[in-house]
Amino acid sequence: MNNLRHGLRARTVILRGEKQEDFDEIHDGLQDQYQPQNPAEQHLVDQAAIAQWKLVRAEAYEARAFAEDSSIEACQAVFSHMTLVTGRLERAFFKAYKELERIKTARQKQPQPPDQSKEEQESDKHPAINLYWINPETGERTLAAQTPKAIEITERLQRNDPPS
Repeated sequence: MNNLRHGLRARTVILRGEKQEDFDEIHDGLQDQYQPQNPAEQHLVDQAAIAQWKLVRAEAYEARAFAEDSSIEACQAVFSHMTLVTGRLERAFFKAYKELERIKTARQKQPQPPDQSKEEQESDKHPAINLYWINPETGERTLAAQTPKAIEITERLQRNDPPS
């Protein structure tokens, strides 16, 4: 039983006669569920999707093989081989699944940053900038311009008000 007969060791994920959309449905479901945030997490999602896809392929192959030859010897050979293959695929799937679940749980436990107020968001759009002119001969620094936010901060410091 090689990859031409059952496709379980094929180098490509989607074989002739299979629908890309069916695989995409499995992959997109895992993608939505785990929302990978880096290449390592994306790899786990991809591996889980491929393992799940090949498990479906293995079940289809097993059903076809039994339909083609239902002799005890043939069924025993197919069952023996498919038990090994599906066991490997299930371990690969559950290994990726467990790691993705661990990552998802850890991400949910992380404290969420507090939402910025509208005032803080506006101040982020208009930062405090001081522009100085430096005399090249003396090195003396002279304030040439300030943004409104920089003026506000300077005035607060002069009044000894705490910054907001």
